[in-house]
Amino acid sequence: MNIDHPEVQMFFRQAMVARISTVSCSGRPSITPLYFNYVNGKIWLGTSTWTLAAREVSNDSHVCILLQYEKQKSDPRILRIMGTATIRTDDAALRLRDRKMALKYVLSPGGLLNHALHLHLFTLVRKYRAQSDEKGPGCVIEVTPQHIEFI
Repeated sequence: MNIDHPEVQMFFRQAMVARISTVSCSGRPSITPLYFNYVNGKIWLGTSTWTLAAREVSNDSHVCILLQYEKQKSDPRILRIMGTATIRTDDAALRLRDRKMALKYVLSPGGLLNHALHLHLFTLVRKYRAQSDEKGPGCVIEVTPQHIEFI
C-alpha cells in the first residue's frame, strides 16, 4: 500500500497516538506510545533523547509503527508501518515538530477543550517538562516508511 493512499492519509489525520515498536541491543522488543505527525512523506514522533524509544532507535533503526482510530470503535483496522528511523535534534526539526504538534494536539477543537478542562494541571506539567529537559534535549524520531498495510 502507498503512503499517499487516501485511507492511509485519513489514518494519519484521525489517529492521535502512534505506538512505535523498537528493539534493544539484546533483541528485546519495546512498544512506546507517542504523539506523531505526518511530515513530507515521513512520520515524526516527538520525544526526548533520553527515552527508551530514542535510545533503541539509535542502536537499531528498524521500527514498526501501529496506528488505530481511538474514537471510532466500529473500525477495528490497525495501520502497520514498517520503516527505518533516525533521531533528529536539529533546531529546524524541533521547531517544525512543535508547530505541527500544537496544531494537531492543542489548537484543534478537541485540544482546546482538553487544555481548558486541565488548566489546573499546568504547574505540574511545567515541572514534568523541566525534569525531562534536565535529562536531555527533545528530539524527533523520523521514520521513513518502507512497507504499509492494514491488519
